[in-house]
Order: sequence, then C-alpha cells, then structure tokens
Amino acid sequence: MALAGRSTRRGAGTRWLIIGVVITLLVLLIDASLHSRSPGPGQQLAAGAWVDRVLPVVSESNTEGVRLQQLWSGALTMKAPAVSSEMDQLASGAAEAYKTVVSLRPPAQLAGAAGLLEACLLARSQAVASLQGVFRQALSEPGVSAASASDVQTAGNDLRVSDQAYHLFVSSLPRLGVGMPPSVWLSDPGPYQPPSAQVFLASLHNAGSSSPVHQVTIYAVSTTPSPVSNQGGVQVLPDAKAITVTIVVADTGNQNESNLTVTASISPSAGTSSAKDFVNLVPGQAHTILNLGPLNPPQGTLVTLTVTVTPPAGSQTPAATKTISFSMPAPPPPSTTTSVPPTTVKSGH
Repeated sequence: MALAGRSTRRGAGTRWLIIGVVITLLVLLIDASLHSRSPGPGQQLAAGAWVDRVLPVVSESNTEGVRLQQLWSGALTMKAPAVSSEMDQLASGAAEAYKTVVSLRPPAQLAGAAGLLEACLLARSQAVASLQGVFRQALSEPGVSAASASDVQTAGNDLRVSDQAYHLFVSSLPRLGVGMPPSVWLSDPGPYQPPSAQVFLASLHNAGSSSPVHQVTIYAVSTTPSPVSNQGGVQVLPDAKAITVTIVVADTGNQNESNLTVTASISPSAGTSSAKDFVNLVPGQAHTILNLGPLNPPQGTLVTLTVTVTPPAGSQTPAATKTISFSMPAPPPPSTTTSVPPTTVKSGH
C-alpha cells in the first residue's frame, strides 16, 4: 500500500507541475500581449509628451482650415490686397505647421503615426501653396485658363488626401488617455470642381475692379440623352424623339444681373425648336437650369444647338452664346418581305 500511495502521489505531483507550467506560460503570454498593446510607463510618458506638443499644431491647423473655407465664401466681397494677404498667411501657416511637426522627433512607438500626421500637413501645405499662386494670378490677370481651374481641382484632391491621412493618424495612435480633435479641411468639395473654380476665379478678378463690370458666362451645356460618341466635333446622340438641355450660367462680373433670358434652340427641327427660362444672378453665382425643353431634332441630319443668355433691353450686359453640333443616326429602313405566290398544282385527267 505504501508503494501504491507513493506512486499515486508522484503522478499527482507531475500533473500539478504540468498545470503550473501551463498557467505560467499563459500568464506570460497575456502579459506580453498587454505590453504590446499599451506602452510601458516610460514609453507612455514619452508618447504623451509628443502628443502634448502636437496638439497646438493640430488646433492651429484646424483654425486655418476654417479660414480657408471662409475665404471661398467671402473673397468676392473683400479688397484684392486683403485676399492676397489672407492667402499669404494661410500658406505660411500651413508650411510652418508641417515644419514644426517634422522637427518634433517622435518616440519609436509613434513613428508610424507621426509619419501619417506629417503626410497630412505636407498635403495641406502643398494645396494652399497652389491656391496661393492661382489666387494671385486671378487677381492680377484677366481671364481664367483651364490650367488654373485644374490647379484648384488638384489642390482639392490634396486636401482630400490630407483628411484621410489625419483620420489614419488618429486611428493608429496607441491608447494614451489623450484624445486628438477631428481635423477636416475639405468639408465642401464644391469650390474645387473645375466649373465652380472657373466661375470663382473670373468673379474674383472682376470683383477687384473699381468700375462696374457686367459679364455673364455660359460654362456648361449638356443634353439628355447624352452623346454616345464624338465624331469630328459633332456629338452623336442616340435615337430619341426629343431632347432636353441642362445649362450652367454664371455672373462673373461685379454687378447683379436681373431678368436674364436663357434660350435653347435647335436648327433644323422636327417639331418644337426652342425653349426658354429666366434667371437672376448675383456676382459669383452660378445657376444650373435642368432639362430645359423638350426639343424635337430631326434624325439623320446635322443639328445645331444654340444656347443664348440675353439681358433685358437697355442693359449694359453683353449677351452670351454657346453652340453645339450634334446628330442622331437615321432609323434603319423598314424591313421588306417578298411573298411567293402559292403554286397551283393541276390534277391530270
């Protein structure tokens, strides 16, 4: 019995030893997992110190983002030197924010997050520098080039990237007990679209003139149905009994424009040949007329669509005109079938 008891105790001791080893390994794994998720006290202090130095930079960047949004809506009522000064300050501030964050050497565990914040601020700095050049050109030179509108669109794309980089920056921060504020510079992408940018820049130039400027511009004309191809400058539309026209017209002068008649007409026509609408505009305003019509073009021939904006009689505003050539393929000829008369079989006698 003594031998049996000793063997039993030995087996029990071995099992408890194995259980103890397993528990120890589990504790070590859990502890390692916790340490990988949360920095140690020293690391947490270093990370917290870096975040404390970054917070004022982010706050100032948020303020500059709001100022840029306000400039889009208020520049047309400002004097040209004030617009230039505001853009210069925004460009300088955005560049300084990037330089400041780059100079703050982050602790090792925040290297990835810091890189995302640097990318965010670099994109904002580049976007504002591009806008600074575009605004300066618009204020000093008449006319708006397609390149200027494209530069504005590129700046908007940079700001979209910057907002995404900031979101990733906040998501990648370890748990430090300190929350970073939201930061969005592209809350409204509308001003950065080429048609809107062209209207704004043309209006910005004329707003700085001390004399009255009456100017109305047609920025876009499109048809429904839309063209399926373009052959030598002629739009090819699908077969349809009628079309409608969508028109974007804008006041790019510095005076209000009232009782403007917007006419869409086609020549030749196979029915209704014209349609009209009436608009009032203030400087810098673009208005979209949706689906003006219907108009009835003939098929199988070249058709000219003419859009005209006509001011009331006695107005100093010159009329604006835009034309588009299009065609609709002629319908296929009706199919013809040849009938064969039945053969009469004569019975023999």
